[in-house]
Amino acid sequence: MDKFTNGQPGPVQRNRLIGLLETDDSIQDDKPAPSKKEERSGHGRKGEPQPLETPYQKESSDFAPKIKINLNYRPGLVSNQKDPNRFDRDRLFSAVIRGSPEALQGLLEYLRRNSKFLTNSEYTDAKTGKTCLMKALLNLKNGRNDTIPVLLEIDQKTQNPRPLVNVSCSDCFYGGQTALHIAIEKRSLEMVKLLVENGADVHARAHGEFFRKKKEGVYFYFGELPLSLAACTNQLDVVDYLLNNPHQKARLQEQDTQGNTVLHALVMIADDTEENTKFVSTTYVEILKAGVKLDPTCKLEEIVNYDGLNPLQLAAKTGKVEIFRHIIQREIKDPVYRHLSRKFTEWTYGPIHVSLYDLASLDSFEENSVLEILAYSSDTPNRYKMVVLEPLNKLLQQKWETFASKRFYFSFVSYLSFMIIFTAIAYYQPLRVKPSFPVEFTAGGFLWVSGLIIILLGGIYLIFAQSLYLRRRRQSLKTMCSDSCIEILIFIQAFSLLLSAVLYGASSENYVAVMVFSLLLGWVNTLYYTRGFQRTGIYSVMIQKTIMRDLLRFLLVYMIFLFGFAAGEPCVSCVCAELHKALFPEHSECLFPTALVTLMGDAPSVSHNKSLAHLESSGSHAMYGGLLSVSLELFKITIGMGDLDFQEHARFRYFVMLLLLLFVILTYILLLNMLIALMSETVTDISGYSKSVWKLQRAIAILEIEKAWLWRQGGKRRSGCFMSVGLNKKDERWCFRVEEIKWTDWAKDVGVLKEEPGNTSDSEINPEEPRSWKRPAQKAARAAAPEEQSLLQPQPAATEMVPLQGKAREL
Repeated sequence: MDKFTNGQPGPVQRNRLIGLLETDDSIQDDKPAPSKKEERSGHGRKGEPQPLETPYQKESSDFAPKIKINLNYRPGLVSNQKDPNRFDRDRLFSAVIRGSPEALQGLLEYLRRNSKFLTNSEYTDAKTGKTCLMKALLNLKNGRNDTIPVLLEIDQKTQNPRPLVNVSCSDCFYGGQTALHIAIEKRSLEMVKLLVENGADVHARAHGEFFRKKKEGVYFYFGELPLSLAACTNQLDVVDYLLNNPHQKARLQEQDTQGNTVLHALVMIADDTEENTKFVSTTYVEILKAGVKLDPTCKLEEIVNYDGLNPLQLAAKTGKVEIFRHIIQREIKDPVYRHLSRKFTEWTYGPIHVSLYDLASLDSFEENSVLEILAYSSDTPNRYKMVVLEPLNKLLQQKWETFASKRFYFSFVSYLSFMIIFTAIAYYQPLRVKPSFPVEFTAGGFLWVSGLIIILLGGIYLIFAQSLYLRRRRQSLKTMCSDSCIEILIFIQAFSLLLSAVLYGASSENYVAVMVFSLLLGWVNTLYYTRGFQRTGIYSVMIQKTIMRDLLRFLLVYMIFLFGFAAGEPCVSCVCAELHKALFPEHSECLFPTALVTLMGDAPSVSHNKSLAHLESSGSHAMYGGLLSVSLELFKITIGMGDLDFQEHARFRYFVMLLLLLFVILTYILLLNMLIALMSETVTDISGYSKSVWKLQRAIAILEIEKAWLWRQGGKRRSGCFMSVGLNKKDERWCFRVEEIKWTDWAKDVGVLKEEPGNTSDSEINPEEPRSWKRPAQKAARAAAPEEQSLLQPQPAATEMVPLQGKAREL
């Protein structure tokens, strides 16, 4: 209690108390039940997102039950008099839509008289929680709405415990959105300034489903924060104001509910189009520069989200090629911001550029590196495009040449030797079930036992190595089928080999089938080593993609047709009973029960072979004893090796002929030709970027060699060199040197004539002047010096060097 209020609650305490319970000055006639038309047409199906603002329907009045203080209640007294100056939601919303401050006269007195606030539920949309301030911002005219300052002033004078400027939407779709978000989305810097001056929270999070990234449906994910929204909608003036305003400065390090910063949000909205890439790249750099101004020690690009990804890793994970290219090849010439670069031009000579690239987050030496993301994330789009960008392309080439190729070829020779020994042991395996131990101490016995030991140890090594690989990857089923199918087959091969050894030791004749299966898989798995060679590697990728994309879908549809024709036609080709009784008087059942050689009955017994032979010699055709046999015959028809004849004595032989022709049309003509067309399209598609796909496959092999337990005894290998790339301060990084030939850039970006790579004192040429190969000759023709003097003085060469910005360094 306040001592100046005679023991009564002061205005602040009274407002806090009333803020807990809303007041209600309406009478019974003012509260009609929602009409069925509004319920039916106003808000759609349950769970369906509704527009936040639309001129074609009114805001919902279907409020949830809420306890309020009835100001018109009198014991024993019923009053039906209406307040002539009463403000309800429709009157308030109508005034802000028109942008008429005059229509709000008397609102402040009415709110004070009835102890109400503009944030009360009766002044909001029952479905979304939209307030009158949001309504006004959604109805700007030429970027203004004169009712907005009036609403903010009234809200402050009523001492609202829930300031109107920070009230957010309350539904599941637009939840968390405040008036500041709407002002930024409306691209009104004036309104943004007005809201921030009146206490708007610059770190409010719009976390509704409409603002979340999801696989299906319409959404706009911008990072939830007002700063991220301004950056993602290309409003650098709003970004600058939010970061530097005197009221509440936005923090660049602020993260949303997914841990994403404004840089993460920019990466998320990138779509690789030219216009989008231009503004996202520009905004990205401006955000980095703003971070240097606000806090030079803060490293924004090192902040990771809740998935452990920084902006660069997120770009790689989501397959955003152009923003990924911009980040790893970003070079800033301004000395003040040069340390923000990830690329440093070391020196140039004609079209040759030698650059240093920052390896932070790129090299596989680090955990969760970009190389690992590209190699192991099969759901990442455009991996083959990113793996050929510099410096990744030369980095992988350097890894291959220094250590990976030697280890890869050693593994290939070892595996090939293992398979040759395995094949020889299987070919000369004695045809007896009982294990032949001990063997005779002869040269052949010694070689045979040595071969058994080698393949047994090889099987143990393979199953152990593949188990570590699958445990390390922990992939989903889709990823395993697309990226690790060879590794899975190698695991099955090794398991089958060990199982056959166990069955052989147990004197079971089934070991032969298991051993042959393992041998077959072993030779098929040799395709894994084709990725070390460009020509065969591309062929192997095409086979894998064709099987996973086209062949599996074809087999699914084909099996449906095959099973339907093999099992769905009962007894349409039964031989007449008289003929059956004449040939098989001791059997009452029919031996030809279905159409299209779809015989569902059992095969005749051995004792009737003579009668069967007589039947076949008399003109009848082969009989089939089950669904499997029938399916095999239909498969032969599909590939053109089956018999197209039908039974002469079939009861519905024309119908049988029709079904047979229909099967041939659907499978032999339609499905097979569709399969050929799909395979051709897949091969053509892969051929367009075949070299990139092969480099991706080789990158996977390189990383597997790096992580293989057999080769990791010496620890991880780190590429590049540790050096200082700063000009005026210490800036040491792990960098990788890349030499490139850029004829196009040389022809259009030349600005300085340079005789030596390290010389930067040469005169500059206007960079805006178009580059011309004939420029030196034209300048010589316009020279006033006599011809003899021009012959003695060397003319400018037709080749000019690209300038180094700043002092060149010999590193």
